[in-house]
Amino acid sequence: MRRREFLNEDPYFHAHIIGIVEDTRAISDDDPERSWTKALIVLDLSDCSRTVSFSFYMDSPAERANTLRKISLIAEVVNAVRDGIVLEVESIDARLKRLEVKAEEKSAADEHPQIAEDVMTQPRTSSQITTLGL
Repeated sequence: MRRREFLNEDPYFHAHIIGIVEDTRAISDDDPERSWTKALIVLDLSDCSRTVSFSFYMDSPAERANTLRKISLIAEVVNAVRDGIVLEVESIDARLKRLEVKAEEKSAADEHPQIAEDVMTQPRTSSQITTLGL
């Protein structure tokens, strides 16, 4: 598995992610070096000025277990951060929409003060909102 992606839409901003997991299945079990336990595994994350590289080892059962634990925790936290960002994007977009509606209502009230006063003193019903276009 080899994958390299830019993290920003504009590649001028060179934040990137690189993931490599060497496939050792074709190496013979009889390999005296046991090179199938030394697969190249790379996970690099880079923003525009720093790079973080993670090391993963496969030589022993304990190292393989730790490698699986490490990558699972990274994936879990990254997914949790993504879910949090989704919620924040939705929240900010909804707030901006409400502020935009309030600004439009204020602008309409400033342009037509008598209509705004009438609307404010009368109970709001759906027919009034539809009739006034609010």
